Amino acid sequence: MSMSNEQTKRGSWEHFLLRAAKEISLSGAQYEKINDRYSQLEKILNASDNPLLAEAHIFVQGSMRLKTTIKPVSGAPENLDTIDADAIIWLPHAQGAGAREVLDAIEERFKAGSRVQEEIRQLRRGIRIIYADENPGFHIDVTPARAISGNSQGNGEGKLEVPDRETGWKASSPIPYSNWLQVASKQTISLENLVVAKNERAYDAATQAPLPKYDEYLDQDPLRATIKLLKRHRDEWAIRTKNASHRPISAVITTLATHAYLDVAKESQSTPIRPLDAILEIVRRMPNHIKRLGNECFVCNPADSGENFAEKWNRPSEGHVYRRAFQEWHESAGASVSMGLESMSAESFAEEVKTKFGMGPAFIAAVNNEIPPHWTMPGRPDGTTRNATLMGTMFGGVSGTASSQEDVKPVGRLG
Repeated sequence: MSMSNEQTKRGSWEHFLLRAAKEISLSGAQYEKINDRYSQLEKILNASDNPLLAEAHIFVQGSMRLKTTIKPVSGAPENLDTIDADAIIWLPHAQGAGAREVLDAIEERFKAGSRVQEEIRQLRRGIRIIYADENPGFHIDVTPARAISGNSQGNGEGKLEVPDRETGWKASSPIPYSNWLQVASKQTISLENLVVAKNERAYDAATQAPLPKYDEYLDQDPLRATIKLLKRHRDEWAIRTKNASHRPISAVITTLATHAYLDVAKESQSTPIRPLDAILEIVRRMPNHIKRLGNECFVCNPADSGENFAEKWNRPSEGHVYRRAFQEWHESAGASVSMGLESMSAESFAEEVKTKFGMGPAFIAAVNNEIPPHWTMPGRPDGTTRNATLMGTMFGGVSGTASSQEDVKPVGRLG
């Protein structure tokens, strides 16, 4: 069975997106480094003589726990230029304490206990410890928490509350949330296999290793791959449109993508789909899972309805700015995850990939070399294959629909 140019292009773009998700993931060494610094935080806490901080238990939450942490965009402005890690400090003895009191105790302890001169910055619900000595640098946002009244589980399990400098204690359930996501990611999408036809023409004779199977992509299922791509796209979008302070937060993106993924996984049981179509569908369906009640928007922690990740959208003064930012970002994300199915010149495609996902020409070249030589390359007119451009270069002609030179000249200005 031979494949059409359009099918091969879809296959090429699918491979491109999965490779991009892997490329922007933290390396094993980066995870190790953060874990190492993280274990030092426990030592600093243990040295405290403040009864509020006695028997504290510290654990990762957010993208580090979910394994959806991505590398920062190179050359990004502050707040977007470091790897983002989150920790919760569960306090079993903070039951009668005020929010400010707990926040002050945490800040005091880390300022006194950090031997190296990491910068410590106040956040609304905790502190940020910035490790600027690494490349890329990273920061750990540390949020204290206590069990809600009636929750007798230990070590941060179950429903918690976290202190807020302005509004007192707020609901938060990080472990039930990550358990929900973990269970969701195990709902497998029934994937349709792509049949790669053997093409017997003379210049196809070079052997080619088959494309990696989905599960060989760095511990990522379609859900985690999509979340990573969306977060990288969000960062690039925020920088480009100067929307950094109102950009959609990761918890909103992750929650909506996971709900959409569950829809897609359910439907795929009767109609198997390609990983690419799963990614496109997840992105398309995200807004369906924003709940509206009167004029308010809710993207709640599925394990704790008191925790609304979109609470900023409901602020009287600037809520509309957050809502509009989400809408504009989502529109751009939808177009960006399908741009490899468009027909562009090599330069235009390289420019789009750089602008939307921060990937340079070297990455595009590597991906094009991994796909079969008779497949249409992503983002290029149908029939623009490596074989065709190679033949054009050899015989000095114009091959297919694109000048062969397009693919070989360096695109230096794109960085």
